[in-house]
Amino acid sequence: MKLRAIIVRMLNMCPLAWYIFKRSLQLSAFLMLCAFALLVEWGGSIMERYELYMTAVSLMETTQAILLIGVIASVCIEDFHS
Repeated sequence: MKLRAIIVRMLNMCPLAWYIFKRSLQLSAFLMLCAFALLVEWGGSIMERYELYMTAVSLMETTQAILLIGVIASVCIEDFHS
């Protein structure tokens, strides 16, 4: 029941907050896909392709940061708008 109320509240956000949330979610998903592709290309050999592994790790950390900043920004805009 609580989850339903959260989803209804999210769907009633102002357009600018919804846009920022949606775009940050899309960017995060794309960066995770790129990180996954790099890990598949990496193949598990730490000695030969360490740069690919570290790039994938950096992309995953960036993904989390972008999503967190996007959520905080959309919440602040929604709070200011209300």
